[in-house]
Order: sequence, then structure tokens, then C-alpha cells
Amino acid sequence: MKRNEIVGPAKPHAGHSRRMLGTGAGAKQAWRNDAEHPLTLAYVKGQLIRGNEKHSAMQRYEAGDAYRAACEASQRKTRDSTDMNIVSGGKREGMNERTLDAFAWLRAVESGLGEEDRRIVRLVCGEGWFPSEAVRAAFGHNHYKYAVVPRFNEALDHLIEAIAKGRPHSEGRLRFDD
Repeated sequence: MKRNEIVGPAKPHAGHSRRMLGTGAGAKQAWRNDAEHPLTLAYVKGQLIRGNEKHSAMQRYEAGDAYRAACEASQRKTRDSTDMNIVSGGKREGMNERTLDAFAWLRAVESGLGEEDRRIVRLVCGEGWFPSEAVRAAFGHNHYKYAVVPRFNEALDHLIEAIAKGRPHSEGRLRFDD
């Protein structure tokens, strides 16, 4: 074994898999935690393949991940919610430009979603719920016992269309990464 070679993750579990890295990464392969978020796990398990034919599983994953990034960026890092002051005109004091952009992006995208789709996407992508729990919570009953995955994909399809329609960011993609 070489000096800096990574043999495995610190705490391996069934959700870990190998992934290929680019030439500049310093290694050919690395470990990936597929179970770090329910959206990632659904993608890796192949559950995002069902839905509208004009959208691929990768497009569904990227749309959900963009929504997730916006939710994370909209969270204030330095002050808690009791410390936020709203001044006249709706401007929030103490919030950086990145946070304000994330709020605007979320508002623009969510305005293009139906109530159930908005709730499903928010619960899974924004709050980390499993799709089965989110779909049932969005409708308030257990009628989606066997159709959870198709209904989740339908919500992601509508998210893709809301992002494309609203173009809430100048480049059409989110750039909230630090």
C-alpha cells in the first residue's frame, strides 16, 4: 500500500461505492457515499428513470440537486432566525447576496410548481426526507403505497420545467457553491 492511498471510507457501509476521478485529482478512484442524501440514493438505485420521456434520470437528479443547493444557500450561516430584521421594502438586513439570490431562485422556481409538487420537492430535496415519506405527507394519506417513485419523478419533471420556464438565474443553472 502506498503512503497516501485511501483503502476505504472511515466508516464503510452498504451505501459506499467507488467512483472514477479526473486526471488532476491525484488518484484514479475515490469512495462515494451514495446514501448521504435521499435524492442521491434514489438516483444511484435507478429510481429516477421513470417519468416523462423527455427528461432523463440525470436531468431529474440535477434539478433536484440544484434545488437542494438553493435551500442550503438560503440558510443563514452566521446568525440565527431570531436575529433577522426586516426593514421597509422587504429587504432583509444581515443577509449576503448569495442568500438573497437563493431566496429569489427558490421563489421563482416554486411559483411554477403545483402545491403537491412543491411540497414533495421541498421535503425530499430541501429537507432530506425519503421520497416515500414525502409523497405520502404531501397528500396526507397512504394512497401512494405502490406509486411513490413515479409520483416523485413526476414532481421532479415539473421542477425541471419550472426551472427552464422561470430561468431564475442568469445562466439557467445555480452557482451557489462556495
